[in-house]
This record gives sequence, C-alpha cells and structure tokens, in this order.
Amino acid sequence: MDAGTDAEVTPVATQGLNALPVPPPPPDKPMLGVTAFVTNVYAEPRDTSKKLGYLRVGTKVARSDEPAGKAGCPGGWYQIHPRGYVCVGKDATLDLEDPLLKAASRGPNLRKALPYHYAFVRAVLPLYLRVPTADEQQKSEFKLKDHLDWFEQNKGMVQKVTLGATDVAIDERGVPLPGKKVGELGLGKNSLELGEGVLLGGETENDPIPFWLEGGKRAIPNISEFAVPDYAVFADRARRFTGLSLVGSFPTGPESLGRRFAITADMRLAPNTKIKPDTGSTWHGVELTEDFTLPLAFVRNRGVRTYQISGNKATPGEELELRSIHQLTGRLRKAEGVKYYRTKDKQFLSELDVGLAIAPDTWPEAAEKGEKWIEVSIKNQTLVLWEGKRPIYATLVSTGQAGMGDPKTTTATVRGVFRIRNKHISATMDSNESTSEGGQPDRVINASVSQSGPPKESPAKDKDSSPAAKKAGKGTKDAKGAKNAKAGGKDKPTAPVAPAAKDAGKNATAAPADAKVPRRGDGEYGVTRRRGEGTYKLRDVPYIQYFASGYALHTAYWHDVFGTPRSHGCINMSPVDGHRVFLWTEPAVPEGWHAAVTGEEMGEGTVVIVHE
Repeated sequence: MDAGTDAEVTPVATQGLNALPVPPPPPDKPMLGVTAFVTNVYAEPRDTSKKLGYLRVGTKVARSDEPAGKAGCPGGWYQIHPRGYVCVGKDATLDLEDPLLKAASRGPNLRKALPYHYAFVRAVLPLYLRVPTADEQQKSEFKLKDHLDWFEQNKGMVQKVTLGATDVAIDERGVPLPGKKVGELGLGKNSLELGEGVLLGGETENDPIPFWLEGGKRAIPNISEFAVPDYAVFADRARRFTGLSLVGSFPTGPESLGRRFAITADMRLAPNTKIKPDTGSTWHGVELTEDFTLPLAFVRNRGVRTYQISGNKATPGEELELRSIHQLTGRLRKAEGVKYYRTKDKQFLSELDVGLAIAPDTWPEAAEKGEKWIEVSIKNQTLVLWEGKRPIYATLVSTGQAGMGDPKTTTATVRGVFRIRNKHISATMDSNESTSEGGQPDRVINASVSQSGPPKESPAKDKDSSPAAKKAGKGTKDAKGAKNAKAGGKDKPTAPVAPAAKDAGKNATAAPADAKVPRRGDGEYGVTRRRGEGTYKLRDVPYIQYFASGYALHTAYWHDVFGTPRSHGCINMSPVDGHRVFLWTEPAVPEGWHAAVTGEEMGEGTVVIVHE
C-alpha cells in the first residue's frame, strides 16, 4: 500500500453536498478482518502512537501485503486503507473464513437515518449468549410464566410502532426529499408495513437460527465487555429503559418457549417479549435554497398562534402546528413589551413561541475563509449548517437542560468556538452521560458570545493540552469574538476506555432526579415510561461528533422534544438531522471504519460555534 498516496487524500468541501469520502482501495488488495468488538487504528506500527480511529467487529478492510513490523505484535502490524496500522492477533485476523467475521458481517447502515434497528427494554432481561432452553429461561427470568401470559394477551398493543426516522425519504446526502410524506418510500416498506422480525433487526420475518447458534451451542467467542466463563448461558442483564441496537432476529420453537430472539450489535440475544421496537422521531430540519432561506422561525410550543399588531396591542389569530417553519421578513414590532416577528405571509409571531435561525451580525473566520461551520443557538434551540456565508440547512435541537447556566457547575452546554475532534458512527451512553469511549473531561468556563451571531475574534483556550487533542483541531483560534473557553464536563466512564476518543465524554439525556431505580421483578408488565428515562444505557447512540471534552453533537433516538433543552450538555439532534450533519462534516469517516479522530492525519474537523 502506498502510504504517500493515501496521505495526500483530503475530503473536499462541495457547496451544499456531503463531505467527499476517501477513494476506495484497489480491488486486488488483500484484506484483514476485525475479531474484537472494537480494534484501534494507530498512526504508526506501535500501540504507543496516536490513535486515528477504530474498527468494529466483522469489518473487513484492505491491508498491505506484508506487515510493517512486529514490535509488541507477534502477528504483525499491517497498514490499512486509507492510512494507519492494525495489529493482527486477538483483535484482528488475516483468516477471512473466521466464523466471527461471518457472524458479525452485518454492520451499521449509513444510508439510513438510524444505522441500526433499535429497541427499548420494558422488563429486566438477561442477554443470552446462546439460544436458551425453556428450563434455562425459567431459571434466568423472574416470574417468566406470568410475563409470557401477559405478553401473549397484549402483544398487539405493546409491540405496536409508529412511523419513524427511517420512514423519512432522504437522498444520498441524507437530506429529506421535498414533497414526500413520512412513510412514502417508493418500493420500500415503511415501519407500519414491517413485521416484528424485521423491526427487531431481521432481514426477513422468519430468518433461520444463525449458523453460530445452531444446536443450542455458540460457535463464536463472547465479545461483549461483560466477561463470563465459556459455559455461561448469559452475559449480564439489561435494565428497564435500556436502549439496544440490533443486527438480527429469529424465531424459535417450543424447546425455547417459542420466543423470538433479537441479536444485539455485540452478538448477544435479547428475548422479544421484554423489548419494544423503537423507530425514533420523524422530525427533521429543512434544506435552505435561494427561495427558502434565513431568517426563519421554528414554532417551539403547542397552541401557538399568529398575531396581528395594532398600536401596542397583539390580537391572536390562527393556531400553528408545533415545529412548523416560517420565513421572516426581518422586520419586528413590539407590543406590551414583547417582540413580534413579521412573517412573509404578513402575520406576526411572538418571540416567546419561536426559535430563530438568522444570519449573524458579524462573520466568523471560518465564514470569511469559505469553510464549513456549524452554528448553534442555545436561546433559540436552533442549528444552522453554513458553507462560507451561505446557509444550507436549519433545524431545531435540544441543548443542555440548564440553558444559559454556567457549564462549570450545571448541565448547560459549553459556549465558544471549537472544531470537531472525533466522529463515531455510534457509541454507548448511560444516564450519567458517559460513553465507553468517554474520558474525564474538565468543566467549562463560560464564553461570551453575541446573542444575535457568532462571537468576535479572540483565541479560546482548552485545558486538554495533550498532543492528540491539539492535533485533533480544537478550533480555538477560528473565532470572531469568543473569550477564553476551557472545554469539559463531569462524567464517569461506564467501561474501560476503548478506542480512539479518550478526550470524548458526556452525552445522552439526564436521568430525572426522582427516577426510580429498577429492581428485580420491576416492570414485568406494562409499557415503559418515556424512552430513555431512568437508570439505563443507550447502546450505539448514532452519529456522535465531539467538539470539546465531554460535549458532542449526536443523534437522540429516545426522545422527540427537539426545540426544548433536555441534555446533560451535549447537543441532541433528531435521527434524520444527526445523520445529515454527520455525513456533511469534515472529515469523512473512511469506509469500513467506525470512528475517526480529526487532525493532521485524518483531516481537520469542521468548526462548531455555540452561542446564546
């Protein structure tokens, strides 16, 4: 493999389009396969060099013909496409017939708004390592007979889904197709037309038991982070409200109580009677054109009405749909101390009811240079994608619960100017907003930012001064107006720090202060509360992009309150929006990789500006 040629490949920003991917390798290149849940990619053939990203189990990538060395790696360090080195051994293999590679061949689907199928746990369940017998299930699950009787009587109601994120028709850029209603997918079936088998990850409604589970045995090793002896029936339990990512499902016969089992991304089995398929929010923003562009107003509350203004009096008119989008003229009036914005259809909207997406008063350096940049307004709960001074996409998001509070001591989102540090197709979070790729971020010192636009020029400063963080492009100088901002958060990792992003951290939504901690037998009957509520894990949260230590842009598949502050400091996006933004930002994650760290080797990250 020609390292010099690969190193020269740089994604090019194209107006209105996604980041351009790295060209594929020559078709005659040999391959290596990944046999650990995650396998790191290093900048040099040694595990003390910088991490460039990581690969997921089942992935096959092009490699060099011969290893570059064997220091600390008896199997050899092989260069992979487009750059970096992987150690062949316990985490990777040259044997492309390895059963684990075949078993885990179904990876994330980046052509869809959600890369996996998802489900939420409605009752405490063991995550089985092999297909359990009826007797093994009875011993492992509390009051199982009562639960199965309840499920049989209520299955039609409790497994019912609504149209969701993957039912929104999108183009190759991830942009929603105009004029298409939710569920209009052409020849493809929408969520209401799919059976439980496919909704839980199956390719068909009645997939056969996978080869690696035939005969009640398990032909592949346990790759989950929960280590157990080889003879174990299951590896850990999943509590209520846990979100699971699924890559397959299959029915069983009476020997296993006739239950369907869903296959999780880390190759464990979840019984269908204790999980509910989830389809995510259909909400998404809008592509901006010459005919439909800023300034815009997003309706953020229910029961909002238009107004007519006469003197100092505002008279309410027609009711507007929640999250409807309205073009503004740029004019405003005041009545009884409240600002009202004039729409192009000659109505007025109250500042108390809408979130604005408007052009900034002053342009940041990224805009002046014609770069891509992301603007997030905490006050308005809006996000706008910019290419230079041209806005191309606008939407509603959910930032930190504490709004404009101090990020050092609250769940507020950090303000300032940053660059994307690392990008993950997915990673697991918990209710303390930690990820398995997480770290111990610092707390943030407030950045002073203009309410109506990006900040004026002043270098920001970050406590994370590691070489990897510096190379990852923190964006501290690409600002007009940000005062010093130290990036951080206060999270605790849920597992040993895995792959590339040791400067990553807090994510997901906060557990309510009075959340009930699940106990044995809790919730055997009934439907779960709000998705993601309580003490839980959210597996494979999609399209995570860290821009500061402990702060990320990411998809939230577990709620649908975009336009309302909700997170522990991260910026929550709907599945359609998160997917669109992930594909657009720089650099592109190389094909076959699961995550990439920005910087000199992989490319500089897109600028992110967060202000009031």
